[in-house]
Amino acid sequence: MAKDKKGKKAEKTKIQPKKKTKTTDKWKKKTWYAIIAPEEFERKQLGETVVEKPENLIGRVINITGRELANQPKKQHIQLKFKVKDIAASKANTEAIGHEVKDSYLKRIIRRRSSKIMTVQNYITKDKKTYKIKIIIITENKASRTQRTSLRKQTEESTKKIISELDSRKVIDEIVFGTIPNKIYGNLKSIVPVKRIEITKSSLVV
Repeated sequence: MAKDKKGKKAEKTKIQPKKKTKTTDKWKKKTWYAIIAPEEFERKQLGETVVEKPENLIGRVINITGRELANQPKKQHIQLKFKVKDIAASKANTEAIGHEVKDSYLKRIIRRRSSKIMTVQNYITKDKKTYKIKIIIITENKASRTQRTSLRKQTEESTKKIISELDSRKVIDEIVFGTIPNKIYGNLKSIVPVKRIEITKSSLVV
């Protein structure tokens, strides 16, 4: 045994073995949940996720393109938003709360010789819920100031009537996959030649 400077025997330092700690596999506590679209979208599965506490899913927002949701390539530029509202068994049920058109798509469809008229308004549904909706009107040629004012006014009046006749749960489906843009377009063509109507964004106002 080694001695220290004073000639005393140095004591060995005993290394205590580490105690084995029980590690809990967190994954065993978690459960998989399928995220389901509402009936208006045929209750299709939007995805799946794993959580330990199902209540943590409530309020979560899921984004999915129109192409992914409905297998329609022409809807790739549209992103729909769904929010988890309740849990039933291993399913997280959602409601549609809005949509948005990608900026890159809008840049491609707007031409120099046309006019772009934009309107953003709140509209009330048949069941008294409010949606904030942004609409862009693109004309074939340059529109005068008077024509732009008329287009904006007619668009807002038409949209107000259409939304007031719909239940809130049907609004997003009708905007993205339904006839709302065509109905608005039909009320504008007598004012000035219109190239297209794009409902570029909508959101449920809470």
